[in-house]
Amino acid sequence: MTDIDIKKKINAVFFKTPAGHEPVKETLKDLGRPTKTVVGEDIRFVELNWRVDRPYVDRLRSGSGEYEKSVYEVRHTVETLEYRTLFFVYDNLMVLVHFFHKTTRKTPKSELDLSWKRMKEWVHEQKSAENVAKSTRRKK
Repeated sequence: MTDIDIKKKINAVFFKTPAGHEPVKETLKDLGRPTKTVVGEDIRFVELNWRVDRPYVDRLRSGSGEYEKSVYEVRHTVETLEYRTLFFVYDNLMVLVHFFHKTTRKTPKSELDLSWKRMKEWVHEQKSAENVAKSTRRKK
């Protein structure tokens, strides 16, 4: 079976700031091999096998109301170092919102808060774009 034959359950996309920066993508570009190779392979594994649990993925925070999403982490081990990619799922998209080198047992609140903030920004932008598309279709 080739890569073309394999169907992803979700598709990874990078969070983009209003200024056009992609923080996760930019951080990964700065990392050398083997780190970015391992991270890429781990993310692809999640895309192909979504609804993956520990030890690969863990749910860190769930919301309610307008932001009824969960922030998850993909766990990466490269040699003796631990890294995390934080993401949420929107429809069939795995939105990668934050990447960091983990040095503590528990995910730091600041890392989680940043991910949550980016998730809310992305969802808000997505819903705004969907509303514009709906109103444009109604006018036709």
